[in-house]
Amino acid sequence: MSDVVLLAKRSVREIYRTPAATLPILFIPLFFLAVNIGQVAKTFPRSTPFLHGQPYVAFQLPVSMIFAVSTAQSGLALVTDIDIGYFDKLLTAPIRRTSIIFGRLAADLVRGLLASALVLLVGLAFGARVRSGPLGVLVLIALSALWGVAYAGIAQTVALRTKNVQTTNVSFIIFFPLLFLTPNFVPIEQLSGLVQTLARVNPVTYVIEGLRSLVLTGWDAGSLLACAITIVLTGLVLTATSLHAIRHFND
Repeated sequence: MSDVVLLAKRSVREIYRTPAATLPILFIPLFFLAVNIGQVAKTFPRSTPFLHGQPYVAFQLPVSMIFAVSTAQSGLALVTDIDIGYFDKLLTAPIRRTSIIFGRLAADLVRGLLASALVLLVGLAFGARVRSGPLGVLVLIALSALWGVAYAGIAQTVALRTKNVQTTNVSFIIFFPLLFLTPNFVPIEQLSGLVQTLARVNPVTYVIEGLRSLVLTGWDAGSLLACAITIVLTGLVLTATSLHAIRHFND
């Protein structure tokens, strides 16, 4: 555990020492939030039933929060360590290889908390309100950040398998089809047949709907439970793949 803490501190320090590596990833979700509001808000006024009296930004806000934390930053940090030779030093040090992964995930959690909080503040500035109250705000940010930790396993696995910056960076694109095959613009019931079927088997759907319930309606136990289970299962599977990759690194 002490190894994880030390590596986590190092990874977290990288966030505020190199803000240029973190701030640009917020541009795309905030850009999409602004564009979607501008294009669709007039189509769906507050009186639209699925908005529950809120502006359309409230419906889009959870999507942008998930977008902001689903990054390849953790994998890119691993590739950087590999390129500069620091990773080899870690492998020869008397620590468990798994500590390297969990140390990076700790940084993803901190980064996710900051990113989701910032996107939430922007959404609130645009007129969204969190119906679940102050506690709901904290849960909203926490669940969003935890999704970022769960999703980080993809980039970490790609980084450890390829040891290539470009390939690891491109792994971010995997999230785009996952995001757009969800009820990100309208409720899932209004999607066409095939898209609705794909959305129902897409784990990102349940994360978005859980966060969306906190914003639009309040405490929906079913949606929140589905969201939490999805995050846990995704994290277990993807973290397991990255742990397997680091155990067999250089095999």
